[in-house]
Amino acid sequence: MKKLLALVVALALAASLVAIPALAEDTIKIGGIGVLTGPYAMYGVGVKNGVDLYIDEINAAGGIGGKKVEMLWEDSEGSPDKAANAYNKLVQNDGVCAILGPVLSGATDAVADLAAADGIPMITASATAYDITTDRPNVFRTCFLDPFQGKVMADFTSQELKATKVAAMYKNGDDYSVGLKDAFVAEAKTLGMEVVDEEASADKDVDFKTQLTNIKDSGAEVVFLAYYGDAASYILTQAKELGLSVKFTGGDGISNIAGSISDKSLLTNMYYSDHFSNSADSEIVKKYLADYQTKYGEMPSISFSATAYDAAKVLCSAIATVGDPTNASAIVDAIKTSSTEGVTGTITFDDHNDPIKSAFILNFDAEGNQVFVKQQAPQQ
Repeated sequence: MKKLLALVVALALAASLVAIPALAEDTIKIGGIGVLTGPYAMYGVGVKNGVDLYIDEINAAGGIGGKKVEMLWEDSEGSPDKAANAYNKLVQNDGVCAILGPVLSGATDAVADLAAADGIPMITASATAYDITTDRPNVFRTCFLDPFQGKVMADFTSQELKATKVAAMYKNGDDYSVGLKDAFVAEAKTLGMEVVDEEASADKDVDFKTQLTNIKDSGAEVVFLAYYGDAASYILTQAKELGLSVKFTGGDGISNIAGSISDKSLLTNMYYSDHFSNSADSEIVKKYLADYQTKYGEMPSISFSATAYDAAKVLCSAIATVGDPTNASAIVDAIKTSSTEGVTGTITFDDHNDPIKSAFILNFDAEGNQVFVKQQAPQQ
């Protein structure tokens, strides 16, 4: 009996020793959440492309500490609820050590709540609403945020476009749109411009003629559009139909407008702030653009591909610094104190976990090609 018991114990011990290596992760798993389908998919796919490009690069160089990095992607479809479900799957079932994304501000806000409660390192490349990183010490972003965009474009409207009367249009109930509009209006008033009209629209509106007629009657010289490019394309087209001849400005959401508008000559009156420009000529940017074109067969069409590339670089650099992908608090601390040479500039983080970096102001030519106007350093 004693011999049988000893044999059972020995076999159990051997089994446990064999099982130990199987518990060790062969890869470093990072979760990615993005709007990969639906009307905003170009933003999510652009973010995914940028992240995957950097992950390919670091894996080709041997990974982190000899381990390859594995990206596990989930589609939020732009929904906060689905983004939260994606987070729970990635963290609880898939065992990821960090999150890159989500993409849209509403979905990112929902996931940031969960990540903050769990202490999971999280970096969004594209969510620009201010509260995303508020009281969430482990949540970061590599894009500048809405108050900065609104302020920069108000400064540009006053200094470069010489406007004295401005109006703003925005989508009611949308965090991105309302936050962007509020920042623009506040700075415009600070600069002494008269805000003669603020016009709201509802979700999925495609007819903006009532709002544009009111703006035409207001005497505005410049109209700030707190929209994404698809809605802005309707606005520019309908403004022409109404005989409203003004200049338009906007935030980074305008970047995809050229693909949505048929009369691209209207874009010559559209100015917007963005996180990156393909016309930048540093060596790191040239390499990024060349590698992107090689991998995807085209140049990046939105700046969030670049901020996503940088987000992946910031995160992977922090994991490499710590040396242990399971030490979440140490990775967060490494991100906070990091200085990363990214394709969008040298990135450090302020006390709000927002990047200290530059904004690019862009315009379009009559064929819809982006034209670099100026680079605006952040106000300190």
